[in-house]
Amino acid sequence: MILDVEYNNMLGSAMGVYAKELPNIPTAKRREKEITIPGRDGTIFTSYGDYESIELTIDFNFICDEEEWDKRWGAVKKWLSARYRRLRLSTDPEHFYKVSKVELEDAEHTTARICNFKAKFTTIDGLRYLLEGQNEHVAEDVRYNPYEVAHPIYMISGEGACVLTVNGKTMTADVGQNITIDTDRELAYRKDKTLSNTAVSGKYDDLYLQEGENEITITEGFDLKIIPNWRCL
Repeated sequence: MILDVEYNNMLGSAMGVYAKELPNIPTAKRREKEITIPGRDGTIFTSYGDYESIELTIDFNFICDEEEWDKRWGAVKKWLSARYRRLRLSTDPEHFYKVSKVELEDAEHTTARICNFKAKFTTIDGLRYLLEGQNEHVAEDVRYNPYEVAHPIYMISGEGACVLTVNGKTMTADVGQNITIDTDRELAYRKDKTLSNTAVSGKYDDLYLQEGENEITITEGFDLKIIPNWRCL
């Protein structure tokens, strides 16, 4: 089986680089705190609601002309040097991982033409993100969340003060034509990327999309689009 790997919006196959086998993928783990109460049997676990990082180690190789070896290896190092990018495997094309960094082991120059190397991808949370969840949707389309708690992006168009309400919790915004509320990065900004944090009031995590049904409303006269950032185990 040929396994292609996409990272930083580039396929390894574009450089003749392929994974040698499907990597072991650790299960995402919730971040928890263990609490022992004196006089009470057993242990209580309290979840923080987020997930721990996991590491995916992938064995790669490539074959090229002998005189191209160093150039190809340099291109590989450049490809995997980017941080905070998406990792996608050809065996699971509808999902991707959010990766904070990549660590390369030394290349094994096994023959004049062959290179074997390992890359360790450190994910932000160990969860798989749906590509479909990166698209814009109207509120009605994202009310039901069949996945894990999601940290969406809300894009509001209009003029004046408005109130965005999600599951009974609110964030007020002073909208000057448009404003984007990014609950994952905890930022508010305009389409031209100008920061507008002072234009909003409320807690970003109040706007998360919970598992199951969600109620989403906005002040009449404003247009709302949502990038749900669906994620799953």
